[in-house]
Amino acid sequence: MKQRGYHASVIVTHGGTLCTKCKFKRMIAAIAENAFFTTECPVIVTLENHCKAEGQKIIADTLRGVLGDKLYIPKEGDLITPESLKGKVIIRDKRKDDDKDKDKDDEDEAKVAKKHKRRSKDEEEALAEHLEAAKANIEEEAPEEEVATFLRDLIYVRNTKTKSLKDVTITQLTGKEPFVTSSSWNERKHKKLAGLKVKKGLKKELSAIEHSLHSPGSSEEARPGAMEAWTRSALARVYPAGHRIKSDNYDPSDAWATGCQIVALNMQVTPEDNPLYTNWGFFLRKGGCGYVPKPQFLRESSFEELDQYASGLRTQSLPIKQTLKVNLKSARGWTKGWGMEEAPDVYCVVSIAGGPKQDRGHRKSKTANNTKSPTFNETFSFPLAVPELAVVTLEFWDDDTVSGDDYLGHVSLPVQEVKLARDLTIPLLSESLTLWTKGGGQAFVKVRFDFEEAS
Repeated sequence: MKQRGYHASVIVTHGGTLCTKCKFKRMIAAIAENAFFTTECPVIVTLENHCKAEGQKIIADTLRGVLGDKLYIPKEGDLITPESLKGKVIIRDKRKDDDKDKDKDDEDEAKVAKKHKRRSKDEEEALAEHLEAAKANIEEEAPEEEVATFLRDLIYVRNTKTKSLKDVTITQLTGKEPFVTSSSWNERKHKKLAGLKVKKGLKKELSAIEHSLHSPGSSEEARPGAMEAWTRSALARVYPAGHRIKSDNYDPSDAWATGCQIVALNMQVTPEDNPLYTNWGFFLRKGGCGYVPKPQFLRESSFEELDQYASGLRTQSLPIKQTLKVNLKSARGWTKGWGMEEAPDVYCVVSIAGGPKQDRGHRKSKTANNTKSPTFNETFSFPLAVPELAVVTLEFWDDDTVSGDDYLGHVSLPVQEVKLARDLTIPLLSESLTLWTKGGGQAFVKVRFDFEEAS
């Protein structure tokens, strides 16, 4: 909180970084002015609250005053439905204790990365400065008070510390709960809790899974499907680990496959950011409203069925439901974007992401030399265990052995909503997820998708 004379204001920033400070009121005003143009689906605003009582009162007054009727205020006995939350801003409280856990996890992740990955001197120095600043930021802050009543009354999604899932049970929400529970984990912590962290010795891993399936109550560890069960009644937020100082991204597929609802990525535009492409394609579903329903089996299965699914997820042995066939026909429309050659040498990488690890993969086409309108006529097959989560990406490149391959655009699409059994002409996007228009020309790909049911 910053105080000038008799006027105090709340400042939003990111400790340990060079992030520009901004007034909280200005940020909430921006949300109020820009929300609900594309969709009426609710907007969740997370507060990482480091303010004492006076600052919390300013936050509460600002939320009420600026958002007005758009602010959802929980009331005891209300029946909460998707319809009732349309056009509403929902407040999610981020407790300070969780911030400490987050920074500790990030610091541990950075240490591991530093140990196992060689970095340049500049990268090492930048990482060290980042961690030192984050550590100093934690140590210098005063002990946090409990969230004051006037702010607590506005919070519907309440963040809590969840360090273990061994006592999880499936809870069926009624819609009349006074609040929804939520927890945040970095990508590394999520993998550990979900049982996806690589362990030494496959036999040991398989033995542990088999034991927990046959004797789910006898083990000190969580059941295999604990993450999927927990997210039936609580919100899980996963975010990039602290070692990603270049704002690169992790693959969101593991989080989606285990039922996590809020999977945060770095949104800074960087070349070849396939996780960001996958995320963009994933949320094209349902008209791009920003909300995608989980697969039905994650919403309705028994704990035993979730255990079976989770064990298959870990061992990459889930049964195949469908096979996606991608018939890459041709592309056209480039006028610039490659090196000094008169025309590019074009190839395409077709990939699948979004679901279990066993579903993910990529295929590379042949290279069409010296042409702006390549013809491929190749078909690639992808067996899918969870087609509901799959995203297909077609990425085009100019093959250049001298200066390195040049990026020529991509398109990512949710497999469950592509039109089947017909030729589609689809515009390509640039790295920034806008239409490819380098040189004034729009590039397109001609492709056909088909499904083959598992026998």
